[in-house]
Amino acid sequence: MPIRGPVPVKLYKRDAAETLRVGPLTIRVYEDGSLTENRVSAVLVEVPAGKSGPPMHWHRFHDELFLVTKGTMTFVTPDGEVTASEGDLMTVPPGAIHTFKNASETEDAACYMTATPGHYVDYFRMLAKASEGGKQLAPGEVRHLMALFGTFPPDVESEP
Repeated sequence: MPIRGPVPVKLYKRDAAETLRVGPLTIRVYEDGSLTENRVSAVLVEVPAGKSGPPMHWHRFHDELFLVTKGTMTFVTPDGEVTASEGDLMTVPPGAIHTFKNASETEDAACYMTATPGHYVDYFRMLAKASEGGKQLAPGEVRHLMALFGTFPPDVESEP
């Protein structure tokens, strides 16, 4: 049924964003899909100098967009590396094998990331909870959490 009548808008303030720590990354959750009926979520991913994001992976069900807002981010794919600078946008459709890193040893980087559907932000929440206090997750634990959200390492075939 279409939405009728006044629909609220919402301003998300950085200081009020839910803040998650996943390894060296800080993830600020602005929209977790609750206002968009899970059509999209929006987070800010902060990557310290010289640090990497997740292991190489692909998503069965969702798209990601990464808009670099600070520094440079290097996106790694089976075809090689692509460096995105502030203001550049990387699109990652379902099935695309990828990861990212901050290749700079001196400058922190950040990117605004959206995921569709929006509930994917719960993956970050689960990772943050599982790794509280600096706990290192075993590779099997990471693969299990990834699989719960249709995310797989490169050696898992994209077709059943």
